[in-house]
Amino acid sequence: MSRNSEKEAVQQLLGSSQDKNEMSRKSQQKRDLKMWSDISLPISLKDSLARLTKDDLSQIRRHYQITGVSQLKKGDLIEVLQSKIPDLVDTLFLTIDQERYEMIQKALRHEGVVVEPNLTNNQMEYFRNCGILFPGMNNGKKVLAMPEEWVKILGSHTDQSKWKPIIRRNTEWIKLTHGLLYYYGSLTLRELLAMLKKYTKKEVPVSDYLSVIDHAHFYYEQIMINDEFFSNIRVLDPNRVKIEHQKRKSLDFYPFSKEQLIKAGEPNFVDRNESYQRFVQFLRQNYEISREDADSIAEECQFAIRIGEGPGDILRYLHTMLEFEGFDTINACMEKIVHLMNHTREWFLKGYTPNELMQVEKRYLQPSPIQKNNVVDIQSRRKIGRNEPCPCGSGKKYKKCCGK
Repeated sequence: MSRNSEKEAVQQLLGSSQDKNEMSRKSQQKRDLKMWSDISLPISLKDSLARLTKDDLSQIRRHYQITGVSQLKKGDLIEVLQSKIPDLVDTLFLTIDQERYEMIQKALRHEGVVVEPNLTNNQMEYFRNCGILFPGMNNGKKVLAMPEEWVKILGSHTDQSKWKPIIRRNTEWIKLTHGLLYYYGSLTLRELLAMLKKYTKKEVPVSDYLSVIDHAHFYYEQIMINDEFFSNIRVLDPNRVKIEHQKRKSLDFYPFSKEQLIKAGEPNFVDRNESYQRFVQFLRQNYEISREDADSIAEECQFAIRIGEGPGDILRYLHTMLEFEGFDTINACMEKIVHLMNHTREWFLKGYTPNELMQVEKRYLQPSPIQKNNVVDIQSRRKIGRNEPCPCGSGKKYKKCCGK
């Protein structure tokens, strides 16, 4: 291909990409306008549903697995959902965790309205797909509105003790799953279930677990699920992670405590260990940047290490963010990068840091202690009997000397 042809191809590619980005931006704007249209309060379930598109209503239908109504027109589908949703309160609580439960309780405490909810658009769509909280604008403020029917139903359930054990179980499953995938990258369903059983000390029903994780996957956007693996959202190639795991079949996954995994399962968790903090401090001391910016750079470097990037790759990334004044600065930076690499828990290493793995391998490579009843004479290459002269030359029987 000629240089002019290459240039034209690149321009076409860039133009196509820009067109797609523009279409995506306009599509998002449309969704936002629809989501944040004016809403009157209080609102009934029927009026809440009437605000939605047929596709939105179908999402609610699928959420509650209501069958046999997919071909109905919008008005008829609204009637079906309006009649069925209030009877599905127990179904709703089978899959939610503590965070979502608290958002519902917050709405109940404020007459069915949450003003300026601190949620992502995706999380608000989740509540809308449950048919329980609907986003809109009221008096110039963003709100999540709970239909009057839900307020009445949930308000009458003064004894909610039957839901709380399920919500605690779901919360534990979700945080442990997020934590395991944060440190290990990708796991099969079988591996996940075995680990959850180990940490919860209970059997994990597959169907219940999959339902809970599927809902959490949509709400938190922390993991990816495909036919073979469950992965952390930032894993670029789950297959490569599992290939690296297979290369270390004899190595157990790093034995994290339950508390470590629960902590790592919190949204937006970053493992800011001592090496990480040293790197942040180095960046702030040598460059006029805020702690937030330094932390952001360190987090990206840590991520690059997790996906197997080398020190040269990380240095090139840093070169796009920072100006290196000379070799002394580069060498000092490289020293911090290497230290960070040696103390970062890697997906390919089953959650170990390179330093930890080196110590494990040293233990396995050390020769086993010599068993006193299995000593071999170096010269004759023959096993020494207990009543034979000791090969050390003492003149004593082996059992009275080195064989004691």
